[in-house]
Amino acid sequence: MSESDTPNLLSRAFDWIKARAARDNELATLSRSDFQRLATDIGVTDSDLRDVVPLIGDHSELMDQMIRARGLDPAQLRRALGPVIRDMEVTCARCRDSRTCRLELETGTAASRSHEFCGNATVIDHLLTTGA
Repeated sequence: MSESDTPNLLSRAFDWIKARAARDNELATLSRSDFQRLATDIGVTDSDLRDVVPLIGDHSELMDQMIRARGLDPAQLRRALGPVIRDMEVTCARCRDSRTCRLELETGTAASRSHEFCGNATVIDHLLTTGA
């Protein structure tokens, strides 16, 4: 990495930290009932919401890439099967294999090896067989 890349990298890292802190602060200001209502509105439990909110931005693009790698359109699935996709997002956000996922996606082997590391592989299989 050259010195000219450093300001850009630092700027991006700082922007990411600011966005994450703002999101965490917004949730911290919600009352318990508002937090529960938010979770209900988006179709997850409040404990799931609390667990995955800090991670969701980190994993949502990986999930979309995996869905695409397996031959499906994530936007179309969200429109047609919102609750299923929300469950998949929770599973993905809790995943501890995101590094493996990222590497498999980068090398083009994610579709063939997803069952080795992806908690959503069987759901995607089902979506493929049902023609979602």
